[in-house]
Parts: sequence; structure tokens; C-alpha cells
Amino acid sequence: MQNPSVDEGPDMTTGGTEDMSGGGLLDQAVASLRRDGVTIVQDALTDDQCRQTREGIDWALRTQVGLSPLHRQRTYEYFREFPIFVDLIEHPLAIAVADRCLGSAYHLICAEITRNERGNHYLEGVKKVHQDDCFFPQQPELQADLQTRMYGFTAQWVILDIPAPMGPTQFIPGPHVGGTRYTSDEPDSSFTFGNHFPKGSLVLYDHRTWHRGTDNHCDTPRDLIQNGYALHAVDKVQIRTPTDGGELYIPCDRLIDQGSETVRRLLSRTAVKV
Repeated sequence: MQNPSVDEGPDMTTGGTEDMSGGGLLDQAVASLRRDGVTIVQDALTDDQCRQTREGIDWALRTQVGLSPLHRQRTYEYFREFPIFVDLIEHPLAIAVADRCLGSAYHLICAEITRNERGNHYLEGVKKVHQDDCFFPQQPELQADLQTRMYGFTAQWVILDIPAPMGPTQFIPGPHVGGTRYTSDEPDSSFTFGNHFPKGSLVLYDHRTWHRGTDNHCDTPRDLIQNGYALHAVDKVQIRTPTDGGELYIPCDRLIDQGSETVRRLLSRTAVKV
């Protein structure tokens, strides 16, 4: 595996994942994420990890039940068939960024896979310019604080080369604090981040950052995996299970029993002391 890297501008970071305790790559990624609300680390995954993930996504979309045909949640439940999903959830780079940006008391709130086909987007609504406000704290007393600090971010793993025609997520970098708002009338020139995501990259974005999904105009499906991390003031929004009594978070006890301390902490119902 070549050393991962981060770009100096708002677009790319490059460097290695060998030591996530501090130093160049992590410092660059965190600084870029805090400044621009989005950053990308190239060469974060090997070709084999990308292959395993693509195979896992294809298997899950063919064999597992989801809320929509091209969308599956709670990917960690597939840990026996495809352990790569858990590997990405507890990937050292994602965890190191979470430690830096969120402190020690955070958890997993989203673990999903999506596919966009030519003329068939997994969720039309996300093509509107939006923040991931479903991942915001809902407590009224925290709304002012939300304007000044990060409550969570998403780690978006790029497992195949995603050029502009394939429909990468597009971002408006920078204005993610202070209450600035955008609409779907924004010109394309506002979306200066997201024209091409190289295979093996990790895109990190603050949930306050304005962004939109785009259409896939290629024959190759655009497969993507996203894991969300947040402070405990945010609920486990997208890893809850629909039941007759509403949506509930049901821990995956088998994985918690067998998994690492990191997995146990991320999947816990409440903050775990570290």
C-alpha cells in the first residue's frame, strides 16, 4: 500500500496511515476538515480492501432487505460474511480523526451502503443542496452551540474511481459555521469540491457542510460506503431498526461480544469511559 495523502487545498490530502497518533497526515486532515468542512485523504485503502468492499456491497444489495432497493443500513451486521465493513468502521484513520475532532465520548450513528445507477439514484431527495441535519442534536439548548462546534462527521469510503460523470457527492467548502444557508439555486461554480474522487480515498465531511448528490451518467454503478460518528447528544439516527413500536436501536450483541474495544464503544447505547 502506498502512503495515503491529503491535498494542501480544500480538495485533497495525501499521506500514510501507519501512525495515526499524530503528525503530518492526521494534522493536515483535521485542519482541512475543520477549516473547509470537508477533506479527502487519497490512498487510504488498498486495492484489495476496495475489492472486498465492492463485493460486500453487491452481496448486501442482492441478498439483504433494506428500506429501498439501492440502500442498506447497519452494515456491521454483515460482519461474519464481510468483515471489511467493520474494518472500515474502526479504521485507524477515521477513529483518529474522530478522537481529534470529537474527543473521547462519541459513537456510531450511521453505517450504510448506497448505489447509484445510470438514471436511478438511490434517493432523489439528497440531490437538493442540504446539510445532514438529521445528524444534528435536537435539543433546543444545543442549537447555538451547533453553530460553533462540530457534533459529528461522515467518513465516505471511495472504493472505485468516481469521476464527475459517475455522480460524486459535491460540496460547498468553508461556510459550515455561523448559520450561512444555501438553496438548490446555487450555481454549479459554488460546488468547488467533488469533481473527481480517486479509488481508495477517504472523504471526510462535517455534517454541517452544505452538499448534494449528483446523477450517475455511466454504465458502471457508483457504489459507496458511509459511516457517521457523532457526540452522544446525537441519537443513533441511521442504525435503528424499524419495529411495530417505531424505530429502535437494537445492539448487535454478537459483534459487541466478539469485536474490539473500539467497536464496543461505538455501538454502545451510552458513552463508554475510556
